[in-house]
This record gives sequence, structure tokens and C-alpha cells, in this order.
Amino acid sequence: MADKAKTPPPPKKGPQKSAGGSKRNLRLILIIGIVAAVVVAGGLIALSQRGGTADDGANAAEVEAGKLKGTKQVQDFFAGVPQNGNTLGDPNAPVTVTEFADLRCPVCKAFAEETGKQMIGTFVKPGKAKYVYRNWPILGPDSVSATQCAIAAQQQNQLFQYQDLWFLNQQDEATEYATPAYCDGIAEALGLDLAQFQKDRQDEALWTPEVQDVQVIAAQENFSGTPSFIVEGPNGIEILSGSLPDIAAITEAIQSVQ
Repeated sequence: MADKAKTPPPPKKGPQKSAGGSKRNLRLILIIGIVAAVVVAGGLIALSQRGGTADDGANAAEVEAGKLKGTKQVQDFFAGVPQNGNTLGDPNAPVTVTEFADLRCPVCKAFAEETGKQMIGTFVKPGKAKYVYRNWPILGPDSVSATQCAIAAQQQNQLFQYQDLWFLNQQDEATEYATPAYCDGIAEALGLDLAQFQKDRQDEALWTPEVQDVQVIAAQENFSGTPSFIVEGPNGIEILSGSLPDIAAITEAIQSVQ
């Protein structure tokens, strides 16, 4: 299998960009595109704003200092599970569950801490399905910053630990907290190579194609917010979007495409 940790998948049908222009302009264009997509979709922000504050996690200052809650439980949960780039589980598993999520979205946090854990335990760890995580930043520029950090963790094959620890310590979505220090605090807590992480999170060649590709897929599939899911197997494809699925809905989707 190709090493997805080094290069995120290229865009399938991403919008064509001119070769000219600075990286600053590229980032500005991308952010504007994200905001425009949210406005057009209408329901994106509304769906993602159910909830809004961290319950028992560390505050932002503690995260920046590397004093996070739940680090050991996250590492223990993912120990021994194959992970390559943005894919968790046996790469040859017959079913693929792809989640499109925003690290700052409280509904995504709810999924990760409840149904997501059940799905991984029931289907991913036994090799019945693999789990692909796609970052879809719909909550503005701060979500773009969070995406950069998640994709940097992806380069070291710790995307799932990173997103899980982020969700456990997620801050109020009304604040802009995804600072370099905040992202570095989570990386440090997980024992990532911090110098490489910092270099990768500033490398737009890693995250720009990924975000462009996700936006194209979201538009094609008419996703209504985060989290959204594509469940694909030998017998077809199921799309789950518009509500927070429980384990029964995930199970039904997986069984229908097996």
C-alpha cells in the first residue's frame, strides 16, 4: 500500500489553479472558498453548532503547555491498530467508512467519543472495516489552522490519536483557539517529532490539495454538515449526512454494502 503518511491523496476533481500567485493568495482563496461553501450549503454551521463547549478537558492554556486530559487513554485505545496516513485498520478490509469532519465541531466530538469508539471496536479492530478520516474545515479560518495540524500529525501516522485527543480537550467553538502553540501542545503530549510536525503544518502542499478534494466531494454528495460519512463496500455505497448517526445507523450502513 502507498505510504499515505507522506503525501495526502491528490484532488480528484479539484478546481484548477493558476501557477502564478503567492502561497498567501492561495490560502486566502481557499479560505474564501470554504466560507462560500458554508453559506451556500446553509445548514452547515447550524448542524455543527449543536453543543459548543468542552466538558472535562483541559483549558486552552493547559493544552498549550502540553497538560492535556486523556492522553494515556487515547494512546491505549489505538495501540496495535494498523494506521497509515488517514486510514485506520486493515487496508484490505472489505468495507471503508470515510468520515468528513471538522476538529472544532462539537457534533464531531460527540461522534468520536461515543459512536466512533463503538465503530472502531466493533468493525475496525476485528478487520471488518477500515476507517478513513478526511478533514473538512467548515467553521472558518481557525478550522483551516486545525486542519493543517491534523494533516501534520497524519504525516507521522498519528492522525487518529491527534484528532481523538483534540476532541477530548476541544474548546468552545465560539473562540478561535487553534493557535500554533495549541496544536504543538497536543503533538507534544503524543510524543510526535515536534520539529517535523511544525514544518509539516506550515507546508501548504500537504493540506491544500486535501481540503480542495474534500470540498469537491462534499458538493458532489450534497453533504449538509459535519460529520458526514461515505460507507463503501462490495455491494454499494451509503451516504450518511444531516444527522448524528448512532451505532445502529453505522451498523446498518456497513451491513448493506458488505
